[in-house]
Amino acid sequence: MRRSLLFLLWLVPALASAQETPLEAYLQEGLRTNLTLQQRRYDLAVSRARVREARGQYWPSLGIEARYTRAGGGRVIDFPVGDLLNPAYGALNDLLAGQGQPAAFPTLENQRIAFLRRREQETKMRLVLPVFQPALRHDVKIRSHLSEAQAASVDAVRRQLVADVKTGYFDYLRAERVIEIFEATLALVRENLRVNERLVKHGKATPDAVYRAEAEVSAVEQRLAEARTRRDLAASYFNTLLNRPLDAPIERMTLDELLPMVETPAPLLASNAPALTHDGLAARALRTREELEQLRRAAAAADAGLGLARSAYLPNVSFVLDYGIQGAGYGFSGDSDFRAASLVLSWNLFDGFRKNARIAQARLRRQTLETRQADLRNQIRLQVQQAADNLSVARRSIETAERRLRSARQSFRLTRRRFEEGMASQVDFIDARTALTNAELNLALTRFDLLIRHAVLERVAALYPL
Repeated sequence: MRRSLLFLLWLVPALASAQETPLEAYLQEGLRTNLTLQQRRYDLAVSRARVREARGQYWPSLGIEARYTRAGGGRVIDFPVGDLLNPAYGALNDLLAGQGQPAAFPTLENQRIAFLRRREQETKMRLVLPVFQPALRHDVKIRSHLSEAQAASVDAVRRQLVADVKTGYFDYLRAERVIEIFEATLALVRENLRVNERLVKHGKATPDAVYRAEAEVSAVEQRLAEARTRRDLAASYFNTLLNRPLDAPIERMTLDELLPMVETPAPLLASNAPALTHDGLAARALRTREELEQLRRAAAAADAGLGLARSAYLPNVSFVLDYGIQGAGYGFSGDSDFRAASLVLSWNLFDGFRKNARIAQARLRRQTLETRQADLRNQIRLQVQQAADNLSVARRSIETAERRLRSARQSFRLTRRRFEEGMASQVDFIDARTALTNAELNLALTRFDLLIRHAVLERVAALYPL
């Protein structure tokens, strides 16, 4: 509890000061403009639209259906109406004739009635309202949980983007610092070349000293060119994360401004209590990591999928209301319009055990997600432990690198003075200069490595507030 409190006391002022730095401005810009993050946000919008679509199934649907048919042929019914009625009609007509009255009954023809009308139309409005459809409720749950999982995925991308922007920014600053070191070294070796040329001119040194000095200048110039290339690549990568032109200028921060951001209290990462430290950070990560939330939501969707599979055993009931007109032509009259209200029940009683198979699949998906959650929790604990240990090592390495640089500077100062007085060889001078350059590089790389490792810990332990 005490360590957690100390950590929060460190975190709040650090974040407050970070809000005014160029790095924080770049982080906010990246969270606004990064293309990968924008794609995930579009995916989230699509998933939320799917939830609205699923909820819309509860509402009644109203539509118009129209059909116009021209037909010919087909089956017919022979109806011998003439054969049935004509004898009776003839007898009645004879009776009328005997009484001096005209015939009143016609002679009928046998009829052939076709099943298909030559012309027929049916136009109707249909209202369908789900009364009891259990699958709809589970479908809404599935899409809602998947949408929440997508939201957690967006947050995971945002957290990873923060780490990538910080790492990219530190890589760029590290490359700039390496360039500064090699530029200062280049000035030294060029001065060494000038001194050797003067010594050779006055006969105090042999020409091989000049050749060796020229080789040193060429070597430093080569490494400087490589450092500038790495700097340009780091700048391009950083600008790509922010969706900016590759050659956009980057505002620099000094190490004196950056290092205080990672100065955590000693109890938090104390080497004598790593278990408590790791457990505390791991517990925080297990509470807040978006990947775990994403899997939890996916597992909830799998539970709803199991309910959906089980709902196939239940019947579906819908209310259907039709109103329209039908006949050989279009017209509105009592003879052409019609209306019908229906209560429709559908119940699949047997489908070859496919419902059982779908239920088994849903259970297996749920078990798979539970296994993935357990595996991810173990991975997060390992990530936190590694990141915390690496940060502690980097913090201790800075002290060693600073001592190494102090010794290398003192050694180079003395060797350079002896070399200028002719008391040290050029090999001694080159060795001292190389040791100084390597010590300066080592300290710069170690300091920026501390910043990068802190960004990694911030990522795996979910320390940065999104």
